[in-house]
Amino acid sequence: MTALVVLDRAAAVPGALDEWVRVSTRAGTETGSTAQLRPGDRATVRDLLHGLLLPSGNDAAVALAEHVATASAGDGDPLDRFVAAMNARAASLGLRHTTYGNPHGLTVEGCVSTPREVAAVAREALRQPLFREIVATRRRTIRLENLDGYARDVVWNNTNKLLGIEGYDGIKTGTTTPAGCCLASSGERGGRRLIVVVLGSTSTESRYADTRNLFRHAWRTLGVE
Repeated sequence: MTALVVLDRAAAVPGALDEWVRVSTRAGTETGSTAQLRPGDRATVRDLLHGLLLPSGNDAAVALAEHVATASAGDGDPLDRFVAAMNARAASLGLRHTTYGNPHGLTVEGCVSTPREVAAVAREALRQPLFREIVATRRRTIRLENLDGYARDVVWNNTNKLLGIEGYDGIKTGTTTPAGCCLASSGERGGRRLIVVVLGSTSTESRYADTRNLFRHAWRTLGVE
Protein backbone atom coordinates (compact mmCIF):
# COMPACT_ATOMS: atom_id res chain seq x y z
CA MET A 1 0.00 0.00 0.00
CA THR A 2 2.89 2.37 0.68
CA ALA A 3 4.17 1.83 -2.86
CA LEU A 4 0.66 2.26 -4.26
CA VAL A 5 0.15 5.64 -2.56
CA VAL A 6 3.55 6.81 -3.80
CA LEU A 7 2.76 5.65 -7.34
CA ASP A 8 -0.66 7.31 -7.22
CA ARG A 9 1.09 10.62 -6.59
CA ALA A 10 3.61 9.91 -9.35
CA ALA A 11 0.73 9.42 -11.78
CA ALA A 12 -0.67 12.83 -10.83
CA VAL A 13 2.58 14.80 -10.51
CA PRO A 14 4.93 14.76 -13.55
CA GLY A 15 8.51 14.10 -12.53
CA ALA A 16 7.60 12.88 -9.04
CA LEU A 17 9.57 9.64 -9.43
CA ASP A 18 12.75 11.61 -10.07
CA GLU A 19 12.37 13.92 -7.07
CA TRP A 20 15.21 13.79 -4.57
CA VAL A 21 14.46 12.63 -1.04
CA ARG A 22 16.65 13.56 1.92
CA VAL A 23 16.53 10.77 4.54
CA SER A 24 15.48 12.14 7.91
CA THR A 25 16.81 11.02 11.27
CA ARG A 26 13.52 9.21 11.89
CA ALA A 27 13.74 7.35 8.60
CA GLY A 28 17.45 6.62 8.86
CA THR A 29 17.13 5.12 12.34
CA GLU A 30 13.98 3.06 11.76
CA THR A 31 14.21 -0.47 13.15
CA GLY A 32 13.64 -3.82 11.46
CA SER A 33 14.48 -4.76 7.90
CA THR A 34 16.52 -2.09 6.21
CA ALA A 35 17.59 -0.59 2.90
CA GLN A 36 20.82 0.55 4.64
CA LEU A 37 19.78 4.20 4.62
CA ARG A 38 21.45 6.68 6.96
CA PRO A 39 20.24 10.08 8.14
CA GLY A 40 21.23 12.66 5.55
CA ASP A 41 21.36 10.23 2.62
CA ARG A 42 19.85 11.43 -0.64
CA ALA A 43 18.09 9.23 -3.20
CA THR A 44 15.30 9.56 -5.75
CA VAL A 45 11.76 8.40 -5.16
CA ARG A 46 12.26 5.78 -7.89
CA ASP A 47 15.31 4.37 -6.13
CA LEU A 48 13.60 4.37 -2.76
CA LEU A 49 10.72 2.35 -4.20
CA HIS A 50 13.31 -0.32 -4.95
CA GLY A 51 14.65 0.01 -1.41
CA LEU A 52 11.11 -0.42 -0.13
CA LEU A 53 10.14 -3.43 -2.23
CA LEU A 54 13.36 -5.44 -2.65
CA PRO A 55 15.00 -5.61 0.81
CA SER A 56 11.73 -4.61 2.51
CA GLY A 57 13.33 -1.44 3.85
CA ASN A 58 11.39 0.06 6.74
CA ASP A 59 13.71 3.05 6.49
CA ALA A 60 12.76 3.53 2.83
CA ALA A 61 9.08 3.31 3.78
CA VAL A 62 9.39 6.15 6.28
CA ALA A 63 11.50 8.27 3.92
CA LEU A 64 8.95 7.90 1.12
CA ALA A 65 6.02 8.57 3.44
CA GLU A 66 7.56 11.74 4.84
CA HIS A 67 8.47 13.00 1.38
CA VAL A 68 5.06 12.39 -0.20
CA ALA A 69 3.13 13.86 2.73
CA THR A 70 5.41 16.89 3.01
CA ALA A 71 4.90 17.60 -0.69
CA SER A 72 1.15 17.80 -0.07
CA ALA A 73 -0.61 20.52 1.86
CA GLY A 74 -1.66 19.66 5.40
CA ASP A 75 -1.02 20.08 9.08
CA GLY A 76 0.45 17.72 11.62
CA ASP A 77 3.02 14.95 11.37
CA PRO A 78 3.66 14.02 7.71
CA LEU A 79 3.85 10.34 8.69
CA ASP A 80 0.36 10.47 10.18
CA ARG A 81 -0.96 12.17 7.06
CA PHE A 82 0.58 9.50 4.86
CA VAL A 83 -0.95 6.71 6.94
CA ALA A 84 -4.32 8.46 6.60
CA ALA A 85 -3.81 8.40 2.82
CA MET A 86 -3.07 4.66 3.00
CA ASN A 87 -6.31 4.02 4.87
CA ALA A 88 -8.25 6.22 2.46
CA ARG A 89 -6.83 4.23 -0.46
CA ALA A 90 -7.84 0.98 1.23
CA ALA A 91 -11.37 2.36 1.64
CA SER A 92 -11.43 3.28 -2.06
CA LEU A 93 -10.76 -0.38 -2.85
CA GLY A 94 -13.64 -1.47 -0.64
CA LEU A 95 -11.37 -3.10 1.94
CA ARG A 96 -13.40 -3.39 5.12
CA HIS A 97 -10.95 -5.44 7.19
CA THR A 98 -7.67 -3.63 6.51
CA THR A 99 -6.25 -0.84 8.66
CA TYR A 100 -2.77 0.64 8.46
CA GLY A 101 -0.92 2.18 11.39
CA ASN A 102 2.41 2.99 9.73
CA PRO A 103 4.01 2.80 6.27
CA HIS A 104 6.14 -0.31 6.89
CA GLY A 105 3.94 -2.85 8.65
CA LEU A 106 5.72 -3.25 11.97
CA THR A 107 3.24 -4.28 14.62
CA VAL A 108 1.01 -1.59 16.08
CA GLU A 109 -2.40 -1.92 17.73
CA GLY A 110 -5.21 -2.18 15.19
CA CYS A 111 -2.97 -2.66 12.14
CA VAL A 112 -4.60 -5.66 10.45
CA SER A 113 -5.59 -7.21 7.13
CA THR A 114 -6.79 -10.48 5.61
CA PRO A 115 -5.44 -12.72 2.81
CA ARG A 116 -8.25 -11.67 0.48
CA GLU A 117 -7.62 -7.97 1.08
CA VAL A 118 -3.84 -8.27 0.79
CA ALA A 119 -4.51 -9.92 -2.58
CA ALA A 120 -6.77 -7.02 -3.56
CA VAL A 121 -4.00 -4.53 -2.80
CA ALA A 122 -1.51 -6.66 -4.73
CA ARG A 123 -3.85 -6.81 -7.74
CA GLU A 124 -4.27 -3.03 -7.72
CA ALA A 125 -0.53 -2.43 -7.41
CA LEU A 126 0.23 -4.81 -10.27
CA ARG A 127 -1.73 -2.52 -12.58
CA GLN A 128 1.24 -0.15 -12.27
CA PRO A 129 4.01 -1.02 -14.77
CA LEU A 130 6.78 0.30 -12.51
CA PHE A 131 5.51 -1.75 -9.59
CA ARG A 132 5.51 -4.90 -11.75
CA GLU A 133 9.04 -4.13 -12.88
CA ILE A 134 10.38 -3.52 -9.39
CA VAL A 135 8.87 -6.59 -7.70
CA ALA A 136 10.27 -8.77 -10.49
CA THR A 137 13.79 -7.35 -9.96
CA ARG A 138 16.12 -9.67 -8.08
CA ARG A 139 18.93 -7.22 -7.32
CA ARG A 140 19.64 -3.51 -7.72
CA THR A 141 22.71 -1.44 -6.90
CA ILE A 142 22.37 2.30 -6.34
CA ARG A 143 24.63 5.11 -5.19
CA LEU A 144 23.60 7.05 -2.09
CA GLU A 145 24.97 10.53 -1.43
CA ASN A 146 25.19 11.95 2.09
CA LEU A 147 25.20 15.55 3.35
CA ASP A 148 28.97 15.48 3.81
CA GLY A 149 29.46 14.69 0.12
CA TYR A 150 30.39 11.07 0.79
CA ALA A 151 28.87 8.60 -1.66
CA ARG A 152 28.56 4.85 -1.29
CA ASP A 153 27.01 2.02 -3.28
CA VAL A 154 24.40 -0.22 -1.68
CA VAL A 155 23.05 -3.48 -3.04
CA TRP A 156 19.42 -4.37 -2.53
CA ASN A 157 18.47 -8.05 -2.92
CA ASN A 158 14.85 -9.07 -3.32
CA THR A 159 13.65 -11.07 -0.32
CA ASN A 160 11.20 -13.06 -2.49
CA LYS A 161 12.93 -16.41 -3.08
CA LEU A 162 10.35 -17.50 -5.65
CA LEU A 163 11.87 -15.15 -8.19
CA GLY A 164 14.03 -17.12 -10.58
CA ILE A 165 11.61 -20.06 -10.58
CA GLU A 166 9.77 -20.22 -13.88
CA GLY A 167 6.28 -18.76 -13.71
CA TYR A 168 6.76 -16.59 -10.59
CA ASP A 169 7.22 -12.84 -11.02
CA GLY A 170 6.54 -10.96 -7.71
CA ILE A 171 5.32 -9.65 -5.20
CA LYS A 172 6.40 -9.15 -1.58
CA THR A 173 7.43 -10.86 1.65
CA GLY A 174 6.63 -9.71 5.16
CA THR A 175 7.47 -10.99 8.63
CA THR A 176 6.51 -9.96 12.16
CA THR A 177 6.16 -12.04 15.29
CA PRO A 178 2.34 -11.72 15.51
CA ALA A 179 1.77 -12.19 11.76
CA GLY A 180 4.34 -14.91 11.20
CA CYS A 181 6.07 -15.35 7.85
CA CYS A 182 3.94 -13.93 5.06
CA LEU A 183 4.10 -13.79 1.28
CA ALA A 184 1.95 -12.28 -1.45
CA SER A 185 3.04 -13.76 -4.76
CA SER A 186 2.13 -13.58 -8.41
CA GLY A 187 2.41 -16.38 -10.93
CA GLU A 188 1.44 -16.95 -14.55
CA ARG A 189 0.86 -20.16 -16.45
CA GLY A 190 -1.02 -20.90 -19.64
CA GLY A 191 -1.99 -17.27 -20.02
CA ARG A 192 -3.62 -17.21 -16.57
CA ARG A 193 -2.33 -15.07 -13.73
CA LEU A 194 -2.96 -15.87 -10.08
CA ILE A 195 -2.17 -14.07 -6.86
CA VAL A 196 -1.60 -16.24 -3.80
CA VAL A 197 -1.37 -14.82 -0.29
CA VAL A 198 -0.02 -16.82 2.64
CA LEU A 199 -0.13 -15.32 6.14
CA GLY A 200 1.10 -16.88 9.35
CA SER A 201 3.50 -19.52 8.03
CA THR A 202 5.71 -20.93 10.75
CA SER A 203 9.05 -20.24 9.05
CA THR A 204 10.62 -18.38 6.16
CA GLU A 205 10.95 -21.56 4.12
CA SER A 206 7.48 -22.84 4.90
CA ARG A 207 5.83 -19.76 3.40
CA TYR A 208 7.41 -20.66 0.06
CA ALA A 209 6.39 -24.30 0.34
CA ASP A 210 2.84 -23.30 1.33
CA THR A 211 2.67 -20.87 -1.58
CA ARG A 212 3.93 -23.32 -4.19
CA ASN A 213 1.52 -25.99 -2.97
CA LEU A 214 -1.38 -23.56 -3.29
CA PHE A 215 -0.30 -22.59 -6.79
CA ARG A 216 -0.06 -26.26 -7.80
CA HIS A 217 -3.54 -26.90 -6.42
CA ALA A 218 -4.94 -23.85 -8.23
CA TRP A 219 -3.36 -24.69 -11.59
CA ARG A 220 -4.56 -28.29 -11.30
CA THR A 221 -8.09 -27.13 -10.39
CA LEU A 222 -8.13 -24.72 -13.34
CA GLY A 223 -6.77 -27.38 -15.69
CA VAL A 224 -3.79 -25.20 -16.62
CA GLU A 225 -0.64 -27.04 -17.70
